[in-house]
Amino acid sequence: MTEVRARARRRTVGQTVAVAGIAVVSMVAGGVAVAQVRQGPVTTPAATSSPSASRPSVPSLPPSTSPTTPADSSSKPAAPPPATTKSSPPPITEITSAMMLQPQDVGSGFTVLPPSDYHGDWIFEAGANSQGCSVDGFRPKMVSQRWRSLRNDDEQDSMYVEQRTVLYLKGHAAKYLQDIRRRIPDCPQDRSSPMEITAEGFAGDDALMVASDNGDGSISKRVLVRKGDVLTDIWRKKAPSDSAMRELARKAAARL
Repeated sequence: MTEVRARARRRTVGQTVAVAGIAVVSMVAGGVAVAQVRQGPVTTPAATSSPSASRPSVPSLPPSTSPTTPADSSSKPAAPPPATTKSSPPPITEITSAMMLQPQDVGSGFTVLPPSDYHGDWIFEAGANSQGCSVDGFRPKMVSQRWRSLRNDDEQDSMYVEQRTVLYLKGHAAKYLQDIRRRIPDCPQDRSSPMEITAEGFAGDDALMVASDNGDGSISKRVLVRKGDVLTDIWRKKAPSDSAMRELARKAAARL
């Protein structure tokens, strides 16, 4: 009986150890820690997992970001940055030599005559009077003026270019040019080529081109160009084409 009990006890212990070993192998193959059932002081050997049995690593997720809160539609838009103001040029107080036509503006071979050679019998008012036009009109108040005469010694007198530039009181130059527009159509029309406006608005802030008969069958032309309160009067006897006079007027406006 004692021997039978001993054999039964050894058989029971052997089955328990076998079952526990199977459980350990199964659990370790899945990479999970096992809670061992003990039947006495049994030491479980350390299990080494093979590389093929290791679980794949899970990539770490980036830190979550909170969704952007939409802008409040009721909030006012940000004020735009203050605009950079451009500095205005100082006001003109006198007509300088640099504001007049230069020889290179007119053509090759031109020079400026000395002031003693300037004369004023060609200006618009003189020409209008010689054409029989009315002299009753707006009389602007002058602040500063300058005369210039350019001549090409290699050519005849027809190559003279005369210029008078005047700084008027504020608003007077514009009003005077409008008065010239009004007066010219009222000039006598019984001449073969009466004084007439042939082009407008081609240079500066405003401009007129006026053609008139010289009395010898030739036509002279003048351009009146306004830039602000400055008005320049440029005259040419036996003048070139209208396009050449317009180009001269643009150069004069650029000088102003």
